[in-house]
Amino acid sequence: MEGDLRFDNWFTHYNRAKIGAGTDYTFWKKRMKVGVEYNFLNYHDREEQLFDNRHRIKGFISIAPKFGNWKVGWRCMAQTTFRDERRGSYKFNPKTYLRNRLSVAWSIPRTALKLHCSEEFWWRLYKPGDNIIDQLRSIVGLQYNINKRHALDFFVRCDNEIQVKNPENVLYLGISYSFK
Repeated sequence: MEGDLRFDNWFTHYNRAKIGAGTDYTFWKKRMKVGVEYNFLNYHDREEQLFDNRHRIKGFISIAPKFGNWKVGWRCMAQTTFRDERRGSYKFNPKTYLRNRLSVAWSIPRTALKLHCSEEFWWRLYKPGDNIIDQLRSIVGLQYNINKRHALDFFVRCDNEIQVKNPENVLYLGISYSFK
């Protein structure tokens, strides 16, 4: 289970909420994982002043071997997002992407801290004849493990659209809490 609530303009405007549930299976000495996930998303469209509900289905496979205090990971995810046609006409519905992420993490010896960074790209599959990489996501963060079950993650995230008209570039400052 997961939840996500996002604001923009320095916490002055509601952007979106996400509620999700999924399952996964870990194997090969806890190095590989496969899973599926469903998300319900609620976006606020400022231009049209309406709330847009979306449904997202994901399937993924990942591998993350450890090398001492280092962990290197790769994840491949297929993601399909369905929009409500009653709220407006959409040129493409559903939108399907293949997302690939490469990540590196370093657990700092004798501390409860872990540095991490990742780079991810979205490969657009929903537009026949124009299947391109149209978004990049970069993350750098510091995770603090409060204990074995609780952790806080402080991060900076950059989302950059590429190869599209009027690309949007967004910088996020974030804090996440996880319960394991």
